[in-house]
This record gives sequence, structure tokens and C-alpha cells, in this order.
Amino acid sequence: MARPELEERLVRALAEQRLVLLCAPGGCGKTALLARALEQLAAGTGVAWVTLDAGDDLHRLLQCLWRALEPFDLPWRMAPEGLAAMAASREPQQQREAADALVNTLEAGEIAHGVIALDDLHHVDDAQTLAFIDRLVAGLGERWTLAIATRQEPALRLARLRATGLLTELRAADLRFSRDEALALLQSAGVEAAAAEALHRRTQGWPAGLRLALGGARGTGAGSAIDRQAFDFLTAEVLAQLDPALREFLLRTSVLHELDAARCTALTGEAQVPARLDALERLDLFVTVIGDEPRTLKLHDLFRDALLHRMKLERPAELQALQVRAAEHETDPVRRQALLLAAGRPEEAAARLRERSLRLMFEGGVHTLVRLAEQFPPDFARRSADLQDVAGYAKWRLWRNAEAARHLEAAELLHREQGRAAAARLSALRKGAMLAGIGRPGAARAVLAEVGEPGPDEVEARINVRLCELWIALEEGVYHRVAPCMGALLDAIEQAHEPEHWAVMVPSPRLTACPGVRAQLLRWADGVSAAEAESPLLLSALAPMTRGWRALWAGRLQEAEHFLARSESDERWVGHPPIVHSHRLAFTAVVSMALGRREAALAAVRAHAHEFPATYGGRGPSYALNLMGRIAMACGEVALLRDALARLAQMEPLVPEDTPLRQQPVLGLRGHLAWLEDRPAEAAALWQQALEHEEPCDLFGLAHELRVRLALHVLQRSAVAACAGTAARPKPAGASAVANDEKALAEAAAWLQPILRQPADGPRGALFALAALRELAAVPWGGHLDAAAQATLREWASAAVPAAAPEGAAAPPVAPAADGLAALDGGLTAREDQVVALMARGLSNKLIARELGLSPHTVKRHVAHVLDKLDLASRSQAAAWYHARRR
Repeated sequence: MARPELEERLVRALAEQRLVLLCAPGGCGKTALLARALEQLAAGTGVAWVTLDAGDDLHRLLQCLWRALEPFDLPWRMAPEGLAAMAASREPQQQREAADALVNTLEAGEIAHGVIALDDLHHVDDAQTLAFIDRLVAGLGERWTLAIATRQEPALRLARLRATGLLTELRAADLRFSRDEALALLQSAGVEAAAAEALHRRTQGWPAGLRLALGGARGTGAGSAIDRQAFDFLTAEVLAQLDPALREFLLRTSVLHELDAARCTALTGEAQVPARLDALERLDLFVTVIGDEPRTLKLHDLFRDALLHRMKLERPAELQALQVRAAEHETDPVRRQALLLAAGRPEEAAARLRERSLRLMFEGGVHTLVRLAEQFPPDFARRSADLQDVAGYAKWRLWRNAEAARHLEAAELLHREQGRAAAARLSALRKGAMLAGIGRPGAARAVLAEVGEPGPDEVEARINVRLCELWIALEEGVYHRVAPCMGALLDAIEQAHEPEHWAVMVPSPRLTACPGVRAQLLRWADGVSAAEAESPLLLSALAPMTRGWRALWAGRLQEAEHFLARSESDERWVGHPPIVHSHRLAFTAVVSMALGRREAALAAVRAHAHEFPATYGGRGPSYALNLMGRIAMACGEVALLRDALARLAQMEPLVPEDTPLRQQPVLGLRGHLAWLEDRPAEAAALWQQALEHEEPCDLFGLAHELRVRLALHVLQRSAVAACAGTAARPKPAGASAVANDEKALAEAAAWLQPILRQPADGPRGALFALAALRELAAVPWGGHLDAAAQATLREWASAAVPAAAPEGAAAPPVAPAADGLAALDGGLTAREDQVVALMARGLSNKLIARELGLSPHTVKRHVAHVLDKLDLASRSQAAAWYHARRR
């Protein structure tokens, strides 16, 4: 039903305004009017249309928006999946940054003008979603317009937009047909003038009522105005005039949100489904075509509600059966759950949600998962083992560990009451793995003893057993067990052949420093990279960082610096998840310390300790403080070291399952403080006391560091003794100072020999004492260290850069990328150079992906790397850079 004047007004607003709001009750023609207006926009205008459904939250809205924006090849600087996760965070700062990132990406696009259309926004009752839309509207520039169609006033800050003239509103009064419009419409369809006048009075210009009148509902008796009851009455009249088979098809398929051949055939079992869809499209009766591949129709909400209302009144049992059957074939978890809950099947809905939970989290939907679990009635949720399982696992992934433990414990008990032994075992093992990871290995060991070894078909349970064993070894300080435990875990993950299982474990910074773990770190990084090829994995930023830790502890500082250089952009790309941010700060602190960048190291380690998530619980914060103390010692920052020790002491009574052996690293830090306070004898005594139980002392490779420092202390003590009673000042521990002190050389060599016998692991924690390594490498050891040991010592010492290098000094050249692609102009790798060359030819991300045999997601990441490295804002700027370089 064309309305030229109204459409012209709307087209003008869509081309000029920041926000266009169509707000009116159902049946006013908002969707149809907006769709027609968008079709009339100037050539080159980009349109991204998203239709909201009941139950949609911010994560789902953004997922749909990313798909709608895909044709425009926007220059994403943050992965869309990461941006969605960041927007769904509970942190207001992250929500603001996500909205800003989307605005900046839209502004950097190549289209002259773009419109984002959000249809049926009234379905969204999530305050977080509306707050994000509000921030988006506030930030949009002149080249983008947001159009909203809704039945109710959205909770947006509209007053400022009205005052500044940036808002166009079309309300119910604007959308009603005037008398002249209604008469022209009805009479052109063959309605007599008197009847047309009567219909206009009855409908009061309501578009849905007029459309029903044109469809055959011309009887009287609905009252002087059309309301919901009248609409149902007139719908019944229209249905009565349809072919009986088509009427039955409409009633049965009304349970579906969208109608396509596959869904409708699965639901009805009819062979004539394509013909039925053709007939509906020809009738044009409250149906919109929303997709071509496959052809997909959508019924107007009012019409669909009327059909469902009729089914509920007349055929309630059949309606429930249809809802259950539709859910069986529905792949969307939100729609499937809504169907099952509407059918009165909460138990089945909870079971299906649990089945889907791993995959949904793998795809970045952890916040959606929590929201879906909260949609069940509270009494049912408390009694549902499946829902308790889902909530516990999701909150564990969000580092809300105390809540997660309660949910998982409840899930285990409920599963056992219901006789579901395997499900109870999995809940218990998830809880055990979480407890071990937060510093309660005794509780985790008790879980393992109670549940026993899972059966061969309990894939996820077997993975969690191996995960428990790994974290127990790490938390109990049995570091020689970490590498074989991690190998067993990776074996179990690889045997599962499901990419989502790679997200079950992330190597923590302290794990990367364990002996013999280098091969397993590489396996994990390779596995995560392969899993990302199937579906974007938000933790994929940790794969290159793990490679960087591996290089760092091996003493390959230049390679570690290469990974450090990309870690910040990697974190931004995945949306700053807390775990990635925390790990990057730790990595920045240690690499900067090793490279002699004192201020950068101190700033990063302070932030790491300060920002460690409070919800993690357990001993997690204590590890951050241990690292802070180590960096403070390496940088000579005595006040920071005192602060670390004081905070560790305050934490001591609060840490669960503490044992004396777990204090061994703290003894080492106390020795560091004594050293910085010029109490060397006390420092040496404390270091030796820490090494009395060397393995639990070896947090972040502390044993290596202490042995290096003790070796140097022995030689320095000898040098001081040699100068005693003379006016000469003691010389540094070098050749002339100790060449004749065989006893000191032997004692110092004895401290070094155990670590020099393990050259494959590299210097590990000795990197915290690089200056001492350099001095020790210059000592004439004679026969006290064999040639191989002396060569290892010199190799480790060569990793150091001059400690006096100024803070702003240029970094060493970037090492070749891990995939062997050397850096080219602008620091681009060969692959990135290929991507920018194809961008310069005008190829879209999809075509570049096809040309290079990559996934579109990988191409987006390469484009972001190119723009970051070249400090450019858009694809056209990158193309210009490439052509300029070629000239």
C-alpha cells in the first residue's frame, strides 16, 4: 500500500538524520513503510537490516548486525565476536569502549551513507542492549543513520536528539491512513464509496484493519474501532475465505518464527510446501520476504499472534505437539528454548541448553548462555540439574568462581538424586577442575578420588580429569609433573575431535615457566589456531602469546619481543577479555624487565597485580603479587617489593589449603628484600632456605634465579674477603677477583650445575637475574664447570641487553613471524602483504579468502594487522599505501 508523501518524508530523514524512530502499535505498517523507504535511498547507500525476536539480547543482536554489515567489508580493528563479548560485559567501561569501537569502524567504512535498521525493537527488554544502542546513537557521525521500528517508546535518551534536530519521529497518528488515502485505496480495490467510508470510520485509518478489509474481512460488528479482539475477529473472516489446505498450513506453521521450505516440511510433513509458500507470497497477506537463499517468509507479528491464539483456543494439544516438533528442527538455541517453554517442556528445554552450552561458549555466547539460564522460573531452575550445570560452567568461564562452585555442587547433587551418574560425575569434575585452578588442590584431589575414572564414552569427563590433574600438580608445586599432565590433557582433547574442547584450558603465565613444558605449549598453541579456523575463538589471542612465553623462557628475547609487539593488538582484536588482559600484562612485565625497560616493566606488573579479577578467588592474586615481587627485585624497586610482601602477608589467612611448602617462593622474596636493603648474608640464608624444598620454590622459575644469585653472591663475598684489610675497593666478581679462589669457584659452580645440566629448557627464571648471568659468564671457571656448562652459561647471558639502555631506546629488529613469513615494508609479513595487494585490487574479504584459501575471519584479522602496522584507518588508505609503494 504505497504512501508517497509519508515515504518521501521518511526517505529524506533516513538520508539526513542520526536517528529515525517509527513508534506505533502493531499493525500500523512500520516495517513495510521502512522497507519501502530504504529501497528508495540513493544508489550507494548501505543498508544493514536486523529483525529482533522475543528473548534476543545484546550478543544476539550484534551477531545479526555483523552478518548484515558483512557486505560492506568494514575495516574492523576488533573482531566482531570480540566486540560483542566486550559489549556484553558487566563492566561499564568495556561497554563504552565497545560502542566507540563500533562507531569508529562504521566511520572508517568506504560507503557514502549507511543505515542500520532495527525492526521490532520492542521485543528487547534487556537494559544492557538498550544502553548500548543509546551509546551507539550518541556516537554516530553524519554518514550513518540508525532507524528503529518499535511498538513502544524505547528507553533511549531522545530529548537531546530532539533538541538538536537529529531525530525524526513517526508515531501512530503519522502512520494512520487519512480519509482520502483510505478511500483511494479501498475504491481502487473495488469497494463502493459508502462501504469505504464505513471501513475508514471503523478502522480509524489503522493500516492492518484496512489490509484485512482488502483481504475480505468486510463484515460489521467489530465495534467502532479496531482493537486486538477486532483484529482476531477479522483475521478469522479472512482465514475463512482461504483455500482450506492453505488455511491449515498457515495455522500449523504459525509456531515458526520464519517460514522456509525445510522448516515447514519438517514441521508439517507436506509435499506441497513450496506451492504453499508461493501462494502466501502471491496473496501478500501480512507476509514479508526476508531471504532468498533459501527463500524465507515472515508473518507479521499481529497476524501470527492471531493464528497462535486461535490454535491455543481450539487445538491446544496439537499446538504443543507442533511447538515440540518445531524445536526438534530448530538450530537457534534462543528460538528452540522459547518453543519448548511455550509448549510446557522446561525439562527438555534445560536439557537441550546443556547439550548446546559448550558450543555456544566456544562461539563467544557465554553471556547469552547465562541469560538463557535465567529465563526459566526460579523454582524450576533451583530443581534443575541441567540448569545448575549450565550456570556453573558459564560463570566459571566468566571467572565468577564462587557462584560457579555453588551451581556445580547443586548440579552434582541433583544429578545423583535423578540417577544420572555420568552427568553427576561431569559436574563434580568441572567443580574439581575449577577448585584446583583457584588454589584448592586438596579439594580437587578428593573429587577425583570420589568420582573415579570416567568410562571411555565420557569424553568431556575424561578431559576434566586430566585438567584436574594438571592444575593439582601446578598448585601443589610438583612442577616436574606439569609437562606430562599437560601432555595427557592435550591427548584427551585431540582424541575428542571437537574444537570447543580447546577452550577448556589456557596455559597460565606460571605454567609456561615450568620445566619440560615447551613442547606442550606449542601443541596447545597449534591446537587453538586450528580450532579458530572452524569458528572464531575469543581466546585465540593467547596462542601467539603462549608462543612468546615459550620463546622468552628459552632466552630468545628478540622473538619474545616480536610476540609482545603484537600482543596488544591481539588483545584488542578479541575484545579485551579479562584472562587475555591479565596474561598480557604479565607477559609485558617480564619481557620488558628482561629487555632492560624498567619503567614499562614496573607499570605492567603494578597493573597486573591491581587489576587481577577479584571474582577469581583463591590463590590467583597471590601469584600476581609473587610476580610483582620478582620484577621489583630485578628493577631494584625496594618499595614495590615491600608492598608485595605486605599484601601477601595480609592474604595469607584468607588463602584456602595453605601449607608451609607453599611459602617457599615467599622466602625467596624475603631474601630479595634483604638483598635490596643491603643485608646480603641474610638474603643468602633466606634464598638457601627457600631452595631446601626446591621444586615448590620454583614458581616462575624462581629456583633458577636463586641459584644464579647465590653463585654470584659466593664470588662477590670472596672478592670482598680478598680486599679485606687493604685500601683497595672490592672489584666486581670477575676473572681477577676470584681466579685463585678455588673454594669459592667450586661453591659457586655447585649452585649453577643443577640448572646448567638442563639446557633444553633455557634460562627460565634466571632471566630475572640477567645482570648476574652476564657476570657469571665472564668468570674463568677452569675445571669447576665443564665446557658444555660454560657454553650454556654464555648462551644464556647473551640473551641480555645492556641494563643501562635508555627507556626510549629503539627496540631491536623484529624477529621473523612464527610462521616463517619475514617482515616486509611497514613490518608486514608476506601474508599480510598478499592481503593488502588484493585489497588494492578492490577484492572483498570473501574474495580474498577464496584467493588465498583462508577463512573470512582470518582475512579480517590480517586486514586489522595491516591497518594497525601502517597506522591507517581504512581499506582505501591501505590500497593507496600499496600503490604508492609500487611506484
